Amino acid sequence: MPARLMSSLWIILIIVFYASIHKFIYIHRKFNSMKNAVLHLNWPMVLAASVAYFAIGAIWYTVLFGKYWAKANNMDTSNRSGMVRSMIIGFLLTFLITMCVGLELNAIRCKELSDCFTRSYILIAGLVIGLLGIALNYQRKPFGVWLVDIGYHLIGILVAALILAKWGMSTGGS
Repeated sequence: MPARLMSSLWIILIIVFYASIHKFIYIHRKFNSMKNAVLHLNWPMVLAASVAYFAIGAIWYTVLFGKYWAKANNMDTSNRSGMVRSMIIGFLLTFLITMCVGLELNAIRCKELSDCFTRSYILIAGLVIGLLGIALNYQRKPFGVWLVDIGYHLIGILVAALILAKWGMSTGGS
């Protein structure tokens, strides 16, 4: 093999190696940044916001819209089997949503409460409307169910975002 070709191959290998190392360092920093964001969430406030969000659901789907929602979804309200399991899974998913709201609030790094809240709420509200709208559309649910389900999450996330934005999200570090 000619010497010139060999030196070109070595240069290419060095560039590829350097690029790989650089990319690994970049990914490692991003991972550590996310790990720090999760570790430094104010977990008691995330839990409090989750409880508030879940409590709104309890009122929303019983006192306010329970009869309509159950009828529109062809649910037998007298059959309570599996309800505990559904409530536990529902709370865990509510906690996950609230945690994501907290991470998103931290990622924005805004100075004013109103700015912080507005930016995060617009993003999350768009996701809620889009994701639930797609699911409800393919399930062919009546528009009233759309309003009840999407309305609940918009109000629940509104309260969770206000709680998290007001009382801060970071327990230290960054």
